[in-house]
Amino acid sequence: MSDSKHLAPLVLGEDDDTNDGWRRGVKNGESRQLRVRMPRDPNGTRQKLLDAGFAEIRRAGVEAASIANIIDLAGVTKGALYHHFRSKSQLANAVIEECLPAYVDEIWLDGLAFEEDVLPALMAQVDMLGTRDAPEILAHGCPLARLASGADDMDDATRKRIDSVYRYWRRGLAGHISRSQFGKYVRTDIQASSVAEFIIATLHGYLSRPPVLRGADVHAAFAGEYARYLSGLRP
Repeated sequence: MSDSKHLAPLVLGEDDDTNDGWRRGVKNGESRQLRVRMPRDPNGTRQKLLDAGFAEIRRAGVEAASIANIIDLAGVTKGALYHHFRSKSQLANAVIEECLPAYVDEIWLDGLAFEEDVLPALMAQVDMLGTRDAPEILAHGCPLARLASGADDMDDATRKRIDSVYRYWRRGLAGHISRSQFGKYVRTDIQASSVAEFIIATLHGYLSRPPVLRGADVHAAFAGEYARYLSGLRP
């Protein structure tokens, strides 16, 4: 007969509850540890891999990104990674399609959403880059620009994915500029999409410089000319 019926029952006392997946069973004063299967969280694991992949790609670029580093950052096994993504290329594509638009929203678009006059908010974004409150994600430059810098070595499908993120950013920014045009805060004789393209390219150019080469003097010069450009958009 199986010995399973003689196993001590699971007892969850104050001293028995642990976070490592083990529970202690007690019978006749004798204790033994029983393995409890913890609930799986596939969505959480996938998000950890995306976050880790995004961090590693920002650091090293797509080609040089290390699977070992991604696994270590995510705190998962290699099997878990390949359960969700068949290859590093598939993970990189998911980062481009999911993480980069979220980055654009959080850093560049969400703060403009409720501004009738978008120009002060655009200036505030640049002013923030010269302070300690600058988003940590920009410490090594714009992640989108970093990925795009290796576009020559990418396949056509990956380049199109990156370009789609640029277009997403341009459409969103142009929409906010158009709203300010409607409110007479911005000149109506300009193309909002062209202004958005110029602003994105300008930010990329500035953020492509290593942080050690973006000192206070450099930032002051950039911010001053950026402010001059924005002022020229007034009616």
